[in-house]
Amino acid sequence: MARTRSHIAGLSRLLASAPQPVYALDAARTIVYANDACSTWTGLNPDALLGRRCDYQPGYRSDGSADSVHGLCPPPEAFQGRPTTFDAARLDSAGQWQTRPADCLPLGDDAAACLGVVVVVHHPGSASSPPRAGGEVGDLELHRRLREVLQESFGYAPLSQIVGESPAIVQVRAQVQLARSVDVRVLIVGPLGSGREYIARAIHYRGRPASPLAPLACSLLDAELLQTTISSFVASCAPLQVERPAALLLLEVDQLPPDAQMTLSGILNIGELGVRTVATARRSLTDLAAQGKFRDDLAFALSTLEIRVPPLADRLADLPLLAQFFLERCNAEGGKQLSGFTAEALDQLAAYPWPENVDELADVVQASCEAAAGPLVQPGDLPEKIRAAAGADSHPFRSDDTIVMPLFLAEIEKELLQRALRRARGNKAKAARLVGLTRARFLRRLQHFGIE
Repeated sequence: MARTRSHIAGLSRLLASAPQPVYALDAARTIVYANDACSTWTGLNPDALLGRRCDYQPGYRSDGSADSVHGLCPPPEAFQGRPTTFDAARLDSAGQWQTRPADCLPLGDDAAACLGVVVVVHHPGSASSPPRAGGEVGDLELHRRLREVLQESFGYAPLSQIVGESPAIVQVRAQVQLARSVDVRVLIVGPLGSGREYIARAIHYRGRPASPLAPLACSLLDAELLQTTISSFVASCAPLQVERPAALLLLEVDQLPPDAQMTLSGILNIGELGVRTVATARRSLTDLAAQGKFRDDLAFALSTLEIRVPPLADRLADLPLLAQFFLERCNAEGGKQLSGFTAEALDQLAAYPWPENVDELADVVQASCEAAAGPLVQPGDLPEKIRAAAGADSHPFRSDDTIVMPLFLAEIEKELLQRALRRARGNKAKAARLVGLTRARFLRRLQHFGIE
């Protein structure tokens, strides 16, 4: 026993003096050991590391704040007994993520027998974890890119709806950042499920203490109810001491009835109102005004800054990153851990039309994560509607040939005449009786079709 204790103490001293950061996690992903080099590299003392549970996620809480401990979590494969190399991440003093390649040494050969993982972080300048073979963007690469995108966007608005790298969504993020920095009237245009209301609320709630926000469902308002509601809201905000003005959240403002449009236009013309507006719509108000379907003055008043959120079907290049985000958000709940999707599963997701946009993708990913055995979501783990759409896409409908009725009927008549002749063994009088024609007319029809 004394010799065993001596060996353990010697191993502990050896790891503690190692120049590379070394830490260990048990099977529940709780950090149970961290050497001095690890504390120095992460900037976290042992008390802040030991006993903390890591989840395989980009390292951001739901409110957008960063939690560097999660950047240390190895991929789920490591806890299934597979030696793995990944990029361990930590936050520097400027709040930027810094990564180093790290080797995961599982303490067991499979998921049932794995007692935990020892992680050895490489020296600075070492090569990053290898990409997936064949040039495909693998789950490790998506995990890294997701952290980079969230570092850029979550600094000012923790919105999953604007995760992506497509030009359209990059522009939306820049516009949201602008809208949060100035008090102007903002209109957010996009289809259902694209996150318009989330974006509107993120634009408004950016200060402490938060100023009041009054959501109004415009399709349910008439002129009288609109005026009464706004008057009551403005009166209740008057005695409050807030840095930023209160706001009206006009939901589906393009469905506001004409009489209510006139009332709202008059209210917004009151100079001392002191209330801003953030509105959502399915179509641009200025476009509707050009078609005579909305008041010109109100359309321009509400659209000082117009943010157009594209449907998910128009930015499928963002789908792998969005799906990875929702998967890692499921990981952040602390239960089952998954590392990503197979290429075949991503192909099936891309084949679906996404009528309910990003909200529907979030539901699909959650259902897939619940069904998956791990560590990757397989095509069979996807909901039936996704697999059915992929199957239909692989067997496209053939376009129907145009039917010309006279030619179609002529073919039928010719076939009937030939059958009658065969049954009558060439006797034309008998064949004529079989089809209900006189012999003379039967002969004319034979001549018309060139039947001998």
